[in-house]
Amino acid sequence: MSCLLALLLCSLILIAPANADDPVYTDCPSNTKYTSGSAFETNRHALLASLPGVAAISSGFADQVIGAAPDQAYGLAQCRGDVNASDCLACLGSAAQDVTSKCPDQKSAMVIHEFCLLRHSNASFFGIVDTSLVARLLNTQNATQPAQFTWMLGALMTNLRVKAAYASPRMFAADSAAVTPFLNIYGMAQCTRDLAADDCNRCLAAAFDAIPTYNNQKQVGQIVYWSCSVRFEKYPFYNILSAEAAMSPGRKRPVRTALLVSIPAAVSLLVVLIVALYLRKRIRKPERHGQMASVKGHGADEEMRSSELLLYDLSTLRAATDNFSDENKLGEGGFGPVYKGVLQNGQEIAVKRLSTTSQQGLVEMKNEVVLVAKLQHRNLVRLLGCCIEKHEKLLVYEFLSNKSLDKILYGPARHSELSWEQKYKVIYGIG
Repeated sequence: MSCLLALLLCSLILIAPANADDPVYTDCPSNTKYTSGSAFETNRHALLASLPGVAAISSGFADQVIGAAPDQAYGLAQCRGDVNASDCLACLGSAAQDVTSKCPDQKSAMVIHEFCLLRHSNASFFGIVDTSLVARLLNTQNATQPAQFTWMLGALMTNLRVKAAYASPRMFAADSAAVTPFLNIYGMAQCTRDLAADDCNRCLAAAFDAIPTYNNQKQVGQIVYWSCSVRFEKYPFYNILSAEAAMSPGRKRPVRTALLVSIPAAVSLLVVLIVALYLRKRIRKPERHGQMASVKGHGADEEMRSSELLLYDLSTLRAATDNFSDENKLGEGGFGPVYKGVLQNGQEIAVKRLSTTSQQGLVEMKNEVVLVAKLQHRNLVRLLGCCIEKHEKLLVYEFLSNKSLDKILYGPARHSELSWEQKYKVIYGIG
């Protein structure tokens, strides 16, 4: 471990250009090994395969839990605040490979690259501050004006600490300060985004305090903890424009960033707005139950999108069917089971629960929605709406107490008997 730290120190002293494919630091605790072929190994592989992509499309951060206790794999992936999505994905992909190759059988591991970090464990660490020292890297070159440099560095890092903890949505801050007309210092502070703001503030304060007093006059330094890090250099080692955008609170974007929007993107946005306004005029929005809307995409074609049906919440249907209990099960068809349910307003419904294990279920649902919506008839069961939420695909029908037409025509219940004249009208009406 000491040899590795020495190598890292030498590389920082030389101020060599950082390579996103070379890990800055890898920590593989030897006391947390798992057995080859175990359930945890399977969950770990799935976690490492999933985290990079999820983080890249989620503003550079993701935390996940895969598997069931006691073999759950907990993971966190985060890119530096000034890194774009493509570079984030590349960095985290490389970090995941490093975890596999450098920590092949560890339950807990962490890899830190120039632009990203990846961490996993067999126990939850989310929201827990870990100020275990990963690396303290300091340059040997002293500043030419020690007192002025020390004062400016302290002011800069204090400002970055507060910004990262309380004002930056990515818990990332970067800025510079002029020590002399010919010397600037550039600083950066970042926490893992699972932390609370106060915990981030304490972690960054501890990181800066970890720089020995006699080293405050060094022109280059970096303190890396498991939960946060601080860094200062005499050159701009981060993307200034991207860093400013990352520190913006959300709604207000820097003017210079807005100017970077291309003309094709603006034209595309205009087209989308026109189409949205057109569709909004065509689609009526009923107001029953407060849950009505036209059925939207999810892979369906234009026919399904234009069907005017209720869009139910999954929680509403779970409550209506007692969480799809067997007691409420009416039967099962080729596409899935059917349950009886009662809405809060007392309306009885029948809920068809399509397969959740196959993509074919969505195609089946689209076909049935389009077909039944076109065949709404007084002598046919009426489709009320549907639900596409999480992994559930549900169709909601009106509830018929006699269950089906054959039961009405031939069932034993005396109150459901029909005359032949009525039966003829039913058959003629369907035809």
